[in-house]
Amino acid sequence: MTMRPMDIVGVGVDLPEPVDVRELAAGRDAPVEGYCGWTSACHAGPDDHPSTMGTRALDRALAYGLVAADLRLVVYCGAARDYQPSWSVSTEIMRLTEATEACLGIDTTAATLTGLDLVHGRLALHGGGHAALVAVERWTHTIDHGDPASSALWSDGDGAAAAVVALEAGAPGRLRFVAAEFRSRSEFNGYVRIEYGGTRAPLAPAGEDPHRRRVVGRSWDDVIAAYRDGYAAGYATLRARFPTEPTHLLCSQISPGVVGIIGVGARPVGPDDRHRPRHRSPRRSRRPCRPAPLPRRGPPRPGCRDGRERVACLRHGPAGLRRPLGVPAPHDPRPTGSAGSTEGVTP
Repeated sequence: MTMRPMDIVGVGVDLPEPVDVRELAAGRDAPVEGYCGWTSACHAGPDDHPSTMGTRALDRALAYGLVAADLRLVVYCGAARDYQPSWSVSTEIMRLTEATEACLGIDTTAATLTGLDLVHGRLALHGGGHAALVAVERWTHTIDHGDPASSALWSDGDGAAAAVVALEAGAPGRLRFVAAEFRSRSEFNGYVRIEYGGTRAPLAPAGEDPHRRRVVGRSWDDVIAAYRDGYAAGYATLRARFPTEPTHLLCSQISPGVVGIIGVGARPVGPDDRHRPRHRSPRRSRRPCRPAPLPRRGPPRPGCRDGRERVACLRHGPAGLRRPLGVPAPHDPRPTGSAGSTEGVTP
């Protein structure tokens, strides 16, 4: 079945104030010499919660010419929650934005591209219309910045983003969503886990941090391999469905490894490329790829020194693959817990 592409009408972002993670770690007596992650990360304040940050991001996305009453669906794509289920983040965002009773709220998990696919099918089944996807992460309070074993996660940050999409609902947007593919590795369920607060262990023992995250049961090499296998399989499936040569690749997380799989014969464009010749392939787009515009600040990921997310833009040519400036190798740094160990690091 082939559906019309879905228009992305508006995008909004809400970011808390940044902090210097080295100062934070040093204040907790952790050694910061040799730290190579981002030095600036956005940390949520006491009034910044998934529902409130998500609402602000959605309000900014709706400012592109829509109101909440236009929405038929709100999908929450974050993992953080204000409260335990059955309390719903998507339903709270609907309440705060004054969406109508005809709007359906769905809480999923950290899978925004899959959420776009879900929304695409739902709108097609119901005759089109507008929908919103909201992704929020608020996890910095679970990171132990005093633990050197957790330094790979010191640069994680909090933030919210929202997109309003439309299918057969008036003027087209500036961007269009065609399709997404995913792969699930259920054996990794529980690799990152907060032990307390669920039905198995409702309360933390005396002296235990109830928010402490543990990374257990898998080696870092296993995790990297799973990411690479999943990205490669999903990309291959998309190419089979849509035999079109891509011209851009936007990366987060282990981007060098991902580019190495699906960017054969291509390499990211970095800040030091401004004086390099533009290589072009006669079989591909004649327009040189350029980096996408970057926001002033973005939800942090390891590898960028100024607190902004690096967007890798692929340029096709014979120059091979080169890592963008400031992005570390995908295996470095790695957690210290070994495979099968119950002594995980504390993100």
